[in-house]
Amino acid sequence: MSVYVLHEKELEHPIVFDAKTHKPDPLILRYSVCKHQYPQLINPKLTRRCSKKTVVDAIQRICYLINRLSEQTQPDGKQGIHYLAATYRGNMEPLIRAMYYEGGWRGESIEQYVKAWRQFYCFLTLQGVEHEMLMPQTNEVTIRQDQDDNFLSHTSYRQEQVGEEETAVNHNWKERQDDYKDSILSMEQFWLLYAEMLQIDAVYAAMAYVQLVTGLRVTALIDCFPLGPDKRNPNWCSYREMKRDKMTSQKLRYLAKGGKTKSLLVPFSMMAVFYNIYEKPAYGVTYYQRLRKYQDVYCNSKHAINSGRKPEETPTWILKNGTPVSVRAYQKTMQECAEKLDMEAHPHMLRHTGVTQMLYRYIKNNGLMTGLNHTNKMLVSDAHIILQQHLGHARIETTRRYIRTIERFIQESQLDILLNTALSTSRKHQEMLDSNPQLAKGISILEKAIMGADAYLAYDKLEKTQ
Repeated sequence: MSVYVLHEKELEHPIVFDAKTHKPDPLILRYSVCKHQYPQLINPKLTRRCSKKTVVDAIQRICYLINRLSEQTQPDGKQGIHYLAATYRGNMEPLIRAMYYEGGWRGESIEQYVKAWRQFYCFLTLQGVEHEMLMPQTNEVTIRQDQDDNFLSHTSYRQEQVGEEETAVNHNWKERQDDYKDSILSMEQFWLLYAEMLQIDAVYAAMAYVQLVTGLRVTALIDCFPLGPDKRNPNWCSYREMKRDKMTSQKLRYLAKGGKTKSLLVPFSMMAVFYNIYEKPAYGVTYYQRLRKYQDVYCNSKHAINSGRKPEETPTWILKNGTPVSVRAYQKTMQECAEKLDMEAHPHMLRHTGVTQMLYRYIKNNGLMTGLNHTNKMLVSDAHIILQQHLGHARIETTRRYIRTIERFIQESQLDILLNTALSTSRKHQEMLDSNPQLAKGISILEKAIMGADAYLAYDKLEKTQ
């Protein structure tokens, strides 16, 4: 059998349908409900409910397995096998190997898929559903955290957490990275990527810049960045309102990983870019023209009706034809633009790039370059507080990775990657600016915005005075 999934905002849970009969799969639906509301029925060790995003990710990974199983040729010559009849040795293990050797998947990505598959089959076992999938046992591992790794606590303790190590994925496939150096774009690369996305649609370029500055994950960028006041951000101000009231920044509340509500400060300079490039550009389609097409054209389409979209909604990110931007459309556009430029880029790289730039400016502006070392507890403490407040990072090792990233750029004489300059010396880039006055104006605005990073970096000081 092959399947497809429906997971629109209006649905409480994602629903998986049999592609042939168009009937929902009751076992996957039951798993979806339990994962979201009754996690103990999936694993007695689970105590917290999963966010809808986490549930959707797991369901999509399970659907990937089922659809790949439907394409496999069996020993008897038949095409496909049902997920309840599939075995580990005969079906899942060959798929895992194909993902790595033929598909070029990263070991870490394969592991996330395999963990979702394992959890689903464990759920079926607990529910008394017969199946043939007997996966190899996981290894139990102990994760320790000392007091030294938590600068926000003044009590003495030693925390230990017991976890599981996935054994169905070859551990040699997984890269042991202690920095984000290979996930950072130089500013020249970013602006070239930005320009390529701008030629397709200004909404993609604006999204990339906002993600670079805020460090938001792509789902939070699409679902939580508002155009005006909403339930989560009732006091949200437009660029014009911020300019009128001489505001240097404003707080953005958003849903972080795991469904927790976090907040960060958005600088006025970023709102200026958002307004001039996307909301009301001097040339091209304005946001309100996009919104009108969304209401008059898109909302009458079959896709919008099936998705439950309504004309009274005001999605922030809309294409020129009125279609709301999806996570997949944004990811796909960025990857295609990167391929044209012969480089690698995906949305999460903008998060790593933005955070590294922020920390670098903080370290440089506060005269901490001489003490730059991931073992410098005072420096790591300050940096960790910044990342924890801005991005919700809880693990101190994440902060150390960003500091190591900056260290290694300096050690390898690649500091130009961290320089805050928008205009490159690339001939291709300069020719593009000369032939496109609109782009040149936009880049000029962006350059001024990124150079005005002081307001962005001082958000913790601002909060204390407000």
